[in-house]
Amino acid sequence: MHGYDELRGEPGRLRELVRRRLRDLDRVAGAAIGAVAGRVNHAVRTRFGPGTTRFLGDVLVYQRHRDAIHARIRARIDEVDPKLGRGPERPVRVVAHSLGGVIAVDMATAVEPLWTERLVTFGSQAAFFHVCDPRGGQLLPYSGHAPVQLPASLGRWTNLWEPLDLLAFAASQVFQLSDGSNPVDRPVPHAASTGMWTHSAYWDLPDVATAIAVAMDRDGIPTAAD
Repeated sequence: MHGYDELRGEPGRLRELVRRRLRDLDRVAGAAIGAVAGRVNHAVRTRFGPGTTRFLGDVLVYQRHRDAIHARIRARIDEVDPKLGRGPERPVRVVAHSLGGVIAVDMATAVEPLWTERLVTFGSQAAFFHVCDPRGGQLLPYSGHAPVQLPASLGRWTNLWEPLDLLAFAASQVFQLSDGSNPVDRPVPHAASTGMWTHSAYWDLPDVATAIAVAMDRDGIPTAAD
């Protein structure tokens, strides 16, 4: 695989790589394949794919500093309680948007994982990242034939996506939870007031707040938010 700096120096190659990967991801990890919203999502992603090239490339740079970012998050959790997330007896619950969702999945599936009882992601790209570049840790690469088994350190996962969000990907076709079930992919209705760029609109959508409350059950378990 080409390095990011090498590809960035050749804009034509980088645009074509991203465009090709977006087509592949809409087949295996796109939001609601076969549904009307999924077709709209695919059409918009294809139309504006070149415009998201720089954003996607910059997000992938996270890999260079992954260990340092994980260590900083772990340190902040330790400030609350050093036992949080260290084992199944004291797991955390996480709400994460966009790249925060990728970081949450990476940490929950690391060799020394952040034990996460429940995870809610929205507008996130964990499936995209893993198909393009396997994340390592306890995860096997995606074969294209069967979902990747998630470890027991990631208990329950609800993944929300807005139909017109170019940067949101479904998780259930790429990942499978340790109990044999799949992450729950749930669309949230498009609000006309958000316009065409909906990636930053989740925080203002009542349906997202409701979905988070349902997923977390509000029963007093500590929640970490990205």
